[in-house]
Amino acid sequence: MTKFYKVQTLKKWWQRVVVVIVVGILKIYWATLRVRLSNNGKQILCTLREKTIFTFWHNNLFAVYALKKLLGNKNVCGLVSPSSDGAWLTEIFQLLGIDTVRGSSRRNGILAISNMIEKLSSEVLIAITPDGPRGPKCKFKIGTAMVAKGAEADVVIVAAKYDHFFTLPTWDRFKVPLPFSRILVEGKTICHEDFRNLPAAELSELLEKQLNELQTLTDGLH
Repeated sequence: MTKFYKVQTLKKWWQRVVVVIVVGILKIYWATLRVRLSNNGKQILCTLREKTIFTFWHNNLFAVYALKKLLGNKNVCGLVSPSSDGAWLTEIFQLLGIDTVRGSSRRNGILAISNMIEKLSSEVLIAITPDGPRGPKCKFKIGTAMVAKGAEADVVIVAAKYDHFFTLPTWDRFKVPLPFSRILVEGKTICHEDFRNLPAAELSELLEKQLNELQTLTDGLH
């Protein structure tokens, strides 16, 4: 029997005040960042299907900001853990105009997969860090592949490069771009037609390999 974990939320007034302050600071900080989309990325945006999943490694979570900025008014939904940490991120995302589905590979995973498939059917773009929320680093969990196959969605793998950043001592070596940094965003589309007959486990391995290769390529660009 699948165990259901309670989704944690922020209930105290001071927590919501903190979120508003944090979002205000983030908006000022993000206003200093300069986002540039590669030529391949520009082509992807021009040919974007309604059912699309964006994936990037957890240490490139700032790519969410870049994606939201580049996608304009398109609806974007992120996968967020049902934990107390996820409660903070959910509130921050909502104030930034990003919807959320609560779940992870360890907690409420089946329900999260079902909810994401439903979102994609409603023409909402999905953003997932397939190695989150706790790793292993740069290892593609199978859930993303299951969503892509279940929704018959394309997968866009996303890599980002910051010209100036520092790294946090976390499990994923989280990257934080410095103010006034330039962010280069690169992408590659894996069409549903190309993996329709692949088992989810094999698709997951393929996406992991291609995302690692794309990130290595992007790190070498100028």
